Amino acid sequence: MKKTLYIFIISQFLLSCSINKDRNAPINDYISSLNLKNSDKVMIIEEKINNNVTIDIFKGNIYFEPYTNKYERNEGVNEPLYDKRDWEKMKSKYENKYIKDHWIKGDYWTLKDFKHQNIIFIKQEKFPHPGKYEKFDFQENYKVFSFSDLIYYKHNKYAVFTIKSTTTDYKDIDTTSILILEKIKGKWTVISKVGDGIYR
Repeated sequence: MKKTLYIFIISQFLLSCSINKDRNAPINDYISSLNLKNSDKVMIIEEKINNNVTIDIFKGNIYFEPYTNKYERNEGVNEPLYDKRDWEKMKSKYENKYIKDHWIKGDYWTLKDFKHQNIIFIKQEKFPHPGKYEKFDFQENYKVFSFSDLIYYKHNKYAVFTIKSTTTDYKDIDTTSILILEKIKGKWTVISKVGDGIYR
C-alpha cells in the first residue's frame, strides 16, 4: 500500500512539472534556441517581471504631434502585428491592476518551470548592480535571465514575454525588451524583439 501511495505521489509530482513546462513552452523553446548544453549553468532572477511592462512596451508611446495636430504612436511593436483592438484585449486579460511594481514579489520562478535544469536562482535585490560598485565576484561566467509570465496574443497565435539578460561578468541587467514568438514547425520561434525605448 505504501509503495503504491509513493508511486502515486511521485507520478503526480512529475505530471505537475510537465504541465508547468508545457505552459511555459515559449520560454523553454527560447532557452533551447540558445543551444545550451545540459552542463551549461544559467542564472535566473526568481521574481517575475510585471506583465504590465510587457503590455506597455508592446504598445509603445503615444504623444501629441503639433505638426499633424493629432496623437502619434512611437516605439512599440510595428503594425500590422500591433493592432489596437487586439492589444486592448490583451491588456484587459493580462494587466496587473493591483501590483504596479516592476518586479512581482511572492510569485517566483522555480526549477519545475524549466526544461533546462542547470539553473541557479537569485533574488532580484541580491543580484549585483554595477552602479553600486559592489564587490561581488561570481566563480564562473554564465548567462543571466529575468522573465515575465507569458502573454498570448491574437487568439494564441503569438506568445509574448519580457526579458532582461546579461552575464555574471557584465552584471548589468537594466536593458528590457519583449520577445514575440510564433509557433513554427512545432517550436515557438522569436519573430520580433522590441526594446523599451529607454536610452541608457
